Amino acid sequence: MNVEVAFVGDVHGNVDALRGLCDLLKSRGVPHMVFLGDYINKGPQSAAVMRELLAQSGAGRATLLAGNHESVLLEAFNAEDLTAFLKMGGAMTIRSYVKGRVGADVFREFKASFPSEHLEALQRMPQTYETDELIAQHLPPPLSAKKFRISGHLPVGELPRVGRNFAQLDTGCGDASGRLSALLWPSTAAAVRDHGWSSRLSRRV
Repeated sequence: MNVEVAFVGDVHGNVDALRGLCDLLKSRGVPHMVFLGDYINKGPQSAAVMRELLAQSGAGRATLLAGNHESVLLEAFNAEDLTAFLKMGGAMTIRSYVKGRVGADVFREFKASFPSEHLEALQRMPQTYETDELIAQHLPPPLSAKKFRISGHLPVGELPRVGRNFAQLDTGCGDASGRLSALLWPSTAAAVRDHGWSSRLSRRV
């Protein structure tokens, strides 16, 4: 892979951090971003996050992978049952789509307020982004994978965890003290091999 790509960790409803990081990557001339999933829940701006991501994707600047929070939302819509979704912080997502007070029939109001283009985008999201050198997905790829492994999902603290053959990028965005992080490829691989450190960007808003 010759063109630099940014892999971005879990966003979780923080549109300010998302926009800030996208602006930072654009200023550095990074042409494409791969988002690792978990765009919704926890933070208060899931609807705005989805609009921003779909705009980036529609312009050809982003690839959107599915996270477990998106998968549970699709399951909730299919089953017409929000129980599991609400246990994962889904109330914040529902409030971001349903403007004003939510009535007694929460599922009906949420489904009616959820744009068809957002639902179709969730249904189209792949699980994996893979090249000859790396494999990226929301859940950590298996240790048996011989390629460089990039993932989100598992909170790792204020900064990403990056080793010689892996990177974990969930730095708590959506929580009050969390931040949104990105890892640059292929500069990261060269830096780790040569110096034992990595190129990584993060944004807290």
